[in-house]
Amino acid sequence: MGCIAVLFALNEQDVEKLRLINRKDRADYMHEEIEELFYNRFREYLCDLDKSWDAMHRMLTDGNLNFENTYQPLCNVIFGGEFIYGLMREPSGEVIIPEDEEDEYMILKTPEQVAEIAKALPNKTKEECRKYYYMIDEEDYGMKLDEEDFEYTWENLEYSLDFWKRAAEEKRYVLFTVDR
Repeated sequence: MGCIAVLFALNEQDVEKLRLINRKDRADYMHEEIEELFYNRFREYLCDLDKSWDAMHRMLTDGNLNFENTYQPLCNVIFGGEFIYGLMREPSGEVIIPEDEEDEYMILKTPEQVAEIAKALPNKTKEECRKYYYMIDEEDYGMKLDEEDFEYTWENLEYSLDFWKRAAEEKRYVLFTVDR
């Protein structure tokens, strides 16, 4: 997927306010309030993953881009957590995209999930990530697997480490957002 992703480290008050926003209005609130505030005043609490998130999720899990991944805790880096917008879990457990929410995903990670990620992520070596990157199904990924794409993904993963560590230390939630 060629979409841009950003992580935001939110405090409990930010999360409470987000949850109070009517679901259909959350994307607008995200762009008009949260992005504006974080890009202008709280840049230390955001991490731009650009387009690396797709390969990152795949190489940290089983190579697939799905919401049912159970490779704990690293499946939570991208798709794990509470679906705030763009996705919804049916009572049957099936994940669906609600009408009028096709434009982006917003997935919230708890402070406990953030702490698990911050602890596990630094243990992934570049060699291990490279191995799993090259196991991604190229046809499913939609791009050619090559060293340039791997390095781009690895650099973004490394860049995110301080973000995860800080969010965990401050017991923050992390909101993953990606436009589609």
